[in-house]
Amino acid sequence: MKYGYYPGCSLEGISAEYDDSIRSLFKRLDVTIEDLPGWICCGTVAAPSMSRLLGLATPLWNVARAKQAGYDQLIAPCSACLYHFKHAAQQVAESPALRAEVEAVLALGVPLASLPPTVHPLEILSADAFESRINQLVQRDLSALKAVCYYGCHISRPAKVMQFDDPENPQSMDRLMKWVGVQVLDWPSKVDCCGAHFSLIKPGIVVDLCTRLFESALEAGAEAIIVGCPMCHANLDTRQDEIAAKLGRPLNMPVLYFSQVLGFALGLSPDVLGFKKHIVDPVPLMLEKCHLSA
Repeated sequence: MKYGYYPGCSLEGISAEYDDSIRSLFKRLDVTIEDLPGWICCGTVAAPSMSRLLGLATPLWNVARAKQAGYDQLIAPCSACLYHFKHAAQQVAESPALRAEVEAVLALGVPLASLPPTVHPLEILSADAFESRINQLVQRDLSALKAVCYYGCHISRPAKVMQFDDPENPQSMDRLMKWVGVQVLDWPSKVDCCGAHFSLIKPGIVVDLCTRLFESALEAGAEAIIVGCPMCHANLDTRQDEIAAKLGRPLNMPVLYFSQVLGFALGLSPDVLGFKKHIVDPVPLMLEKCHLSA
């Protein structure tokens, strides 16, 4: 399998620790990923707000380049990028006329039929074929860590577009964490919204929604929240002082990417995994749970 890798804007900026941990984890698992040559922004919400055609052409530029490069799959760790790629591919697959229009705009000479699928890293790593490989590489015991897995809105929804995992009760991240010994707790909020881009325009909404998430995680007995989305991580990690004020109690709960937890279990160092880039430092908790000193 030849994997292309699309970091996207977030992983080259505010979520660089996610990028570091993904790259280090795949290297640890002896899986080769190649950066997509000439990648551009997926268009996020800006491109489709200007025109439908631009909203399709922007993400499909990247998927067309992945086809040019001969990749079997294109990995997109950001769930928003993942959605835009999958949605655009579905739209042109269902309409030959629209597909021809987008091909003309891209002018890459790449037919947009039979595009390589875009996948989240969870989609690859949670497959049965990786279970024994991961188990063989575990070096740190995380059986004392109690955590909830938070998927957010886009990793598995809308189901018609994403076509991965259970849209209301996803299990891929849970499976991975259980493979490395984490006590994965049941909770009712794993696909609730964190507020996403409202963080920039209506932060009060984000604080309210994230407060509910932390209330739910605390009620479940969690010591950490594990995520697979840059926006979810940013909202949960950076807003804890405001959330603590609303809760009327101190709050210092680490929010970790699944790739960081998995990489840590497989022996990678906190520095390599980008732990120091977090607002809420996860190092003390992780070392404590493994009975290690700083």
